[in-house]
Amino acid sequence: MESCRVPHHVLLLFILTFITVPVSAVTTVQVKFNQAADLPCERKCSREAKWTLFSNGDVVVARCDQTSCWSLKEGFKMSRDQYLEGDLTLTITAADYSKRGLYTCQCDGREINDVRLSIETMASSVQINPGEDLQLDLHVTGRVEVIYKGEDSADSEQICTVDRRSLRCTAEYTWRTSLTNTVLTLRGVKLTDGGVYIVHDTENNEDLHIYSVSVRRKYSV
Repeated sequence: MESCRVPHHVLLLFILTFITVPVSAVTTVQVKFNQAADLPCERKCSREAKWTLFSNGDVVVARCDQTSCWSLKEGFKMSRDQYLEGDLTLTITAADYSKRGLYTCQCDGREINDVRLSIETMASSVQINPGEDLQLDLHVTGRVEVIYKGEDSADSEQICTVDRRSLRCTAEYTWRTSLTNTVLTLRGVKLTDGGVYIVHDTENNEDLHIYSVSVRRKYSV
């Protein structure tokens, strides 16, 4: 009787089909600007637990061992009592844009889970008189763009981009705008400047702030 032989490449394909590689999902914690944030992690550690921030060169921000916990960066803390119970939560006392990013929890030298910190988009309503200056806080010094949608327009347009300290605007806005630290100023507001201004972080693909601007109309008596 002739034996049935399976070609090696077919056998290899069959084996690979049923091999599953565990993929750890990234938890996202979203909070309001300047509020406290808790990044979860649970594991009993016999030696040391620590949190690192990947977007800042994988730097360690806080750690714990059997005797104590300490912070290596201001604004981060862990609890020793929680650590002893297997709760490795990292608390960020006041979340700002510099603290956004991917954090990794490690226990005894092994990575346990990743948590991404995100900040909710801020929203402001602004009422302004014609001729006054409109100030938009960009919040960060990285790469951002300002997108404008007029009150009577269905389309939006990019009117300015900022790359670190460099400001570039379209011809209509170049002579009317200036940048001081993270504040963009639009001088001499007109009635046609009413609408929505979106500050968009292009590095992280996030909307940081949405301004709804209303320009008051002056009626003659």
